[in-house]
Formats: sequence, structure tokens, C-alpha cells
Amino acid sequence: MRLAVSVVWLILLAFAMLTPGDRFPEVDAFDYQDKLIHIASFCLLAYLWAGVFKKKSIKQWSPKAWITFLLFGFSPAVAFEYGQLYIPNRSFDEYDLIANLLGAILGILGYFKMPHSISHLH
Repeated sequence: MRLAVSVVWLILLAFAMLTPGDRFPEVDAFDYQDKLIHIASFCLLAYLWAGVFKKKSIKQWSPKAWITFLLFGFSPAVAFEYGQLYIPNRSFDEYDLIANLLGAILGILGYFKMPHSISHLH
């Protein structure tokens, strides 16, 4: 179940970040809203993927778990932001990239602190 939810979230995030910018309404509820959305989105992505191939022991991760986290936590954070260079009405923003990576780091740290908070996904 966790793998399916992780894949769905990755696809939804790819769709949101790689769709032309004029396809979404402009909403500015507060300052830095965009950065908080980036952090939250990649935090959830990394949290979900951190547990996909995680062994039962929280303290020891297999190389497969680390590779999975790097591929599906950090790589999309970078790839989606750079991919916006090629999407109409979207642009690369180094601060968005930092927010993406910060979110991924928070997601993995959150998983170490609360690995079973979404227990029904395991």
C-alpha cells in the first residue's frame, strides 16, 4: 500500500510541477506561500519513499533503502525544478530548489522520528 501511495504522490507532484504555469490559478494567500508548498510537498514525498523499502529496524537502513530514498526523494526535487526550464510559463528558481531539498531532508528526518505515524500505509 505504501508503495502505491508513494507512486501516486510522485505522479501528482510531477504533474503539478511540470504543467504549464498558465494552467493553474494564481493564489497568493500570504508571503512565501510558494516555498511552504514546496517544502511540504517534498517532505511528504521523502517521508513516503523513506518507508517503502525500509527494514523493520529504524536504526539500520539497507543500501537499497538509501538508494530508493535518493532516487525518489532527492532526485525529483532537483529534476522537477530543472524540468521547469522547458515548460511554458514556468521557470527554474534556486529558492524553490532549496525548498524542495529542505522538504526532502525534513521528510527523511521525520521518518526517523515517526516511522509509524501513518501506520495504515505499512
